[in-house]
Amino acid sequence: MSRQYRDDRLALDTSLSVLEDAAMGAFDAGWDAYPPGALCIVRSQRYGHPPVEREALIVGTTVDLHMTCNGKPWASISVRTKNLKTGKYRVFYPSVEVAGKPSVRVKGGAA
Repeated sequence: MSRQYRDDRLALDTSLSVLEDAAMGAFDAGWDAYPPGALCIVRSQRYGHPPVEREALIVGTTVDLHMTCNGKPWASISVRTKNLKTGKYRVFYPSVEVAGKPSVRVKGGAA
């Protein structure tokens, strides 16, 4: 969207600025909680099997900003990890719990 278009519509520019600030805040919080390059413990469970924990390396953290029908913004975080034992990559969502514990925990951190 052009700067001139936003300048001509001040209400739109103000609203977009608020959304951009919310996105940057969510992005900063996601990277602070799950920094790329950090070691973590990932937890997964297949149906009918006990939960499994593995050590992994955080390869990337993605923060997506969403908008509800009511216009309220919310963010979701996904963490791409590399299993240190097998070398396989997998995406985990910190908001998902596996057997009552978070699916991703940063080693030595509060996340």
